[in-house]
Amino acid sequence: MPDRTAAAEDQENTLLELLDRLLNAGVVLCGDLAISVADIELLYLRLQLTLSSVETARRAGWYAPAAHVGVRS
Repeated sequence: MPDRTAAAEDQENTLLELLDRLLNAGVVLCGDLAISVADIELLYLRLQLTLSSVETARRAGWYAPAAHVGVRS
């Protein structure tokens, strides 16, 4: 009978490795959302989600810090 603790640790390691690879490479998900009633389009959204580490985003030129972050009045 396999040890459940060892299997859980292997699964955690695999999940952490996958997350590390995704954050190092960066992932971009794109999609469109349209809400219509009786074939009349009421709302259309184009969505883009970028998931990466800050370091990867800076290298790719995706990262632009907000002007208000870290600024105190």
